Amino acid sequence: MSHGIDVLDDSTSDDDPDEYGFEGDEPDGLGGSRLPTAARRALATLLNNRFITRGRDRGAWEAVLAYENEIRERLADMYLLLTVDRDYEVAFKRQDPAEDAPKMLRRDKPLHRDASLLLIHLRKEHTYTDATDDPVVITRVQVAEFLRPFREDGDGDEARFERRVDSAIRAVTDLKLLTADPDADYLFTVSPAIVPLIGSDEVMRMERYFIEAARAAGATDERDNAETAEDPA
Repeated sequence: MSHGIDVLDDSTSDDDPDEYGFEGDEPDGLGGSRLPTAARRALATLLNNRFITRGRDRGAWEAVLAYENEIRERLADMYLLLTVDRDYEVAFKRQDPAEDAPKMLRRDKPLHRDASLLLIHLRKEHTYTDATDDPVVITRVQVAEFLRPFREDGDGDEARFERRVDSAIRAVTDLKLLTADPDADYLFTVSPAIVPLIGSDEVMRMERYFIEAARAAGATDERDNAETAEDPA
């Protein structure tokens, strides 16, 4: 299953917010004008990241707000759509859905089953929160307890299950949607970017996947119970 986020770059932004100066348009040498330096840097940051947030990329975020229309036009020239969520202070790009639009964004490798399930869970954790609430924090134990009912055939080994938990956390962390607490490696903050990145349509699609996985896990439990009853030894 794909995680459904159409912002598909794996690079991270190390831009210094102080590098974002706000000056006037600059000539492009072709008789026109190019974007101001701040807007160009913000555009580059958008192109090289799945998303930007005010907290992580403040300079880029402020430049997006200042030059939103100009940046939107430049992205549209590349068949990309800009989304700016001011409540959650997140900006990201999506592929233009038009059938004749060239595909400009690479597809990420699909998330494996456990990471997909965890992504659903984290998005659901934000269902009853808004941008003004405190950050959502989850522990490794909570992740493990969430994933435990979704074990697969032959997955009775605890060490193997623990590796599955770590793998799921690592996959979602790589998406920048989970951040480990530097002082407590068992605590993780859920990025509020998960809300605008995974919209209501995607939530419903993921819910269906969630239900199917739960049914499959239930079928596994019933089969295991039946086998145990037949062979109590």
